[in-house]
Amino acid sequence: MTRKLKTALFLAIFSSQIFSDTFPNCFLEDFKPKKATIPISIDASPPTEEANVEITVFSKDTLGKISKYIFGNAIAAWVGNKIYNPTIMDYLEKLEVTILRYPGGSWSDIFFWNGIPDDIPNTIPDGTKNGQPINLYPQTGNGTSEWSPTNVDTYYNMRWDLDIEGLITVNYGYARYGLGENPVAKAAHLAAEWVRYDDGRTKFWEIGNENAGPWEAGWQIDTNLNKDGQPEIINGSLYGKHFRIFADSMRAAAVELGNKIYIGGQIIHYDATNSWNVAERDWNEGFFREVGDAADFYVIHNYFGNDNSTAQKLLDAASKTVKDMINFIYKDINDKGAVPKPIALTEWNMRSMDGSNDSAKISIINGIQAVIVFCELIKYGYGMSCRWLVANWDTDGMFYYHDNPSYPLWNPRPDFFYIYYLKKFTGDHALKTNSNNKNVLAYASTFRDGEIGIVIVNKSTINLTAKIMIDSRSVGNLYYVYSLTGKADEGEYSQHVFVNGYGPTGSYWGPIENLEEIPAFAYPASDEIKVELPPRSVQYILIKASEGNDIGKCDPSTINNGFQLFQNYPNPFNSNTIIPFTLKQPSKVSLKIFNIKGVEVASLINNKYYNTGKHSITLDASAFNNGIYFYKLYIGNQTITKKMILLK
Repeated sequence: MTRKLKTALFLAIFSSQIFSDTFPNCFLEDFKPKKATIPISIDASPPTEEANVEITVFSKDTLGKISKYIFGNAIAAWVGNKIYNPTIMDYLEKLEVTILRYPGGSWSDIFFWNGIPDDIPNTIPDGTKNGQPINLYPQTGNGTSEWSPTNVDTYYNMRWDLDIEGLITVNYGYARYGLGENPVAKAAHLAAEWVRYDDGRTKFWEIGNENAGPWEAGWQIDTNLNKDGQPEIINGSLYGKHFRIFADSMRAAAVELGNKIYIGGQIIHYDATNSWNVAERDWNEGFFREVGDAADFYVIHNYFGNDNSTAQKLLDAASKTVKDMINFIYKDINDKGAVPKPIALTEWNMRSMDGSNDSAKISIINGIQAVIVFCELIKYGYGMSCRWLVANWDTDGMFYYHDNPSYPLWNPRPDFFYIYYLKKFTGDHALKTNSNNKNVLAYASTFRDGEIGIVIVNKSTINLTAKIMIDSRSVGNLYYVYSLTGKADEGEYSQHVFVNGYGPTGSYWGPIENLEEIPAFAYPASDEIKVELPPRSVQYILIKASEGNDIGKCDPSTINNGFQLFQNYPNPFNSNTIIPFTLKQPSKVSLKIFNIKGVEVASLINNKYYNTGKHSITLDASAFNNGIYFYKLYIGNQTITKKMILLK
């Protein structure tokens, strides 16, 4: 197979959203259907204006399951133990956070969870300043004062109260700057001891933080102090070798106690061949070669937008960048012969504007961008994301953390409100959508009992009216809408958010005091579904299910009318594969194979009677070209279609 064909195949695999069905995905192992919550509401009349935007929801075209770990967040240990307080806990519970990362960012590579060891240097080279020595300020996770770094048990207590999963970033930098005879083994042992102390409380772990970056402790080391012959500057091959040592130690520790953990390794999500950063240039090639199949998922970080971006560019960057990252990653995996794994974006937010004016980061634009990023992550099948950050000073973090008496401590910023509603209006399976306006983004998903959640983002600065068409299905008699907008007289970067016209009181940035009492607008769906799209707004829509509708009630690969079609195995396959199906009653069956263009290429069963029970058919595809194929099972006027990959 040529590299060009293999690359095209991998991009087709990803764009078809069958990644999670084709390769093991640790983020979907505990997938459960999600039940929609019908909001409190008041009756309202739909817009009378003629629609100038058309949105189509393809209700039968399921992109894939939605990982609950998409909606993660992070805490930074430097905020201290005071982050564990009733106010923050109440807000996080309202937000329905599903996973919490710790100890946070670059501190992870100087963080010693159980006390500071005696084999670390006083200074380390600063990779951002040509190796000039800077003080190493190690941090510990066992302090108990209010101002101590958030300790390990505080982190566990927060998660226990919220009943959520965690992602722990272990200290990889210590493996580089440690002064012992075998610093890698010492650092891996420290990580394994944390796994033992954790004792099954945490499922997901990652080794190090942004270690390909010169700002990280351990990117550059003093080779005169190192005792195991490591190079001065890190590279992907070295990190890959060390990853395996860490992973082996950590997994062995988990197994000792009867637990299972999943471990992520860092990759680069863009072409760094000619990067100014020498460590990045061949990072992926070296890492993939050394790590083999040892990682459970691949880790990336990103901050969306560019310096001095306008509000429009900040919003445009969200959707484009998420797609570009995943396309590059799977092309690179294919080109380098690596093992495909799910992708975790374990740190992300909006990029600062120019370092001095961070007004966009604490405005509705950050909230709107967050909605776009979350929805695009779902659309393109990412497995996990941990948004940076719960709380962090004046111009960063979802909750205000500083000493300005003008603002309540832990005051939620606008992004809280946008994500609060997004979580409630996102179901368990993503659906394909189409908008005929490039400035209007539409995302849809189904819930367990057939409701459809739709999120519409108007990136433009003009009023629009959208008509929503649901393809191939009927809907219920009502649809509910929450509309989030900014304050009109505050320009592009409004710091105040309004929900269905309800605004903040006092010094708050949104209607937090009565948030759960704000009613949705309930519109009749008898004739058409239409919504207003104010400038720079997000509309959250829940469409009631019609009686008897089976969309969202089950995995799209199965139906409950008497037959099931299962994933072929092996998949991907080389020439031969087995296609299983079951019947609950004797039926006349057809089974056909189609190529990616929809052309029938084989008929395995042609209108033949089969008895009740499980059956399997072997496909001999030795004469087929490599690529994506679809197999469709026909029972009367019912069909099920699944996808498979031929890879010789």
